[in-house]
Amino acid sequence: MQIHGLHKNVYKLYAYGRTQECLDVYRKKYQGHVQQWEKLKAEGVRDKTAQEFAGISRATYYRHKKILKDLERGVAPPSKRPQKLNKPQWGEAEKQLVLRIRRENPTYGKAKIVVILKRDFNQTLSESTVGRILKTLGEKGLIQKSPSAVRPKRKRHFKKHAQRWTYKEYKDIGLGERVQIDHMTVTKNGVCMKHFQAWDRRSKYIDARVYSNAKSTSAKKFLLSFVETCPFTVHSIQVDGGSEFMADFEDACAELKIPLIVLPPSRPTYNGGVERGNRTFKEEFYGKPNLLADSLGAMRAELKQAVHKYNTYRPHKNLQGRTPMHYIQNNLSKAAA
Repeated sequence: MQIHGLHKNVYKLYAYGRTQECLDVYRKKYQGHVQQWEKLKAEGVRDKTAQEFAGISRATYYRHKKILKDLERGVAPPSKRPQKLNKPQWGEAEKQLVLRIRRENPTYGKAKIVVILKRDFNQTLSESTVGRILKTLGEKGLIQKSPSAVRPKRKRHFKKHAQRWTYKEYKDIGLGERVQIDHMTVTKNGVCMKHFQAWDRRSKYIDARVYSNAKSTSAKKFLLSFVETCPFTVHSIQVDGGSEFMADFEDACAELKIPLIVLPPSRPTYNGGVERGNRTFKEEFYGKPNLLADSLGAMRAELKQAVHKYNTYRPHKNLQGRTPMHYIQNNLSKAAA
């Protein structure tokens, strides 16, 4: 015997329970104000004062009281949906005209279409009206979303190795902990590059390399080279939610057993150190007029020398005038002692 459904009484019981649940929601919504009003009136408070304390007017009190009586009889309050809805302010001719213009120009939005309608067809429609027509056409599948339209950013799902950022005091962050990694796009001498950079919060140590793209494969290559050449142990890494720090990069962190901490959206200040490092290299390296490297390989060689100078020659105020490598050597020698 095959059972294609439950007994009809089960569905009746569910409908009754669902109705009672909805009635309870309405009852909680209106009961508080009504009871508060009645308590104030019982104490001899005037209507004007009761209105200020209860937060509802006298007319609203009587309306809510009537709704509560209806709820006791199992009658839900009437819907607030308007009985008469606004009808579209355009006809089939306008819709076909907008459809024709949009299909001929797939990247045009409502602002451009409004101008074309008025200029070429003597049709005066507002941007809002054209926008509604485009939305209707899109819902029916008659037009596709513009290739140049802003795409929603892909959300980070913390189901793999990465973990959410949590606040930690600066004094509690040690050498190699929460190393900040970021990338920026740089164009110099006709060469467009993706500059990846790592910055250590404690020692101000920087490592940087350039690649032809900002894919997760490039981020992985930078991570592996940074961990291999870094003069200290990398305990954890901190990045923003960019797609270049997903996929292969996250898998590499998992293989190296390095915790990956991801910043919340729109919080570049939490990676302020590496952001400031990006600015330093823009001004002190890429901004040099005598930087003549015109290929990716030549730029890598020049950048390697600039990174070495930054870590071994350039003094830092926060390190009491010492260089990052000087600080690291002192820190490691103290730890060994």
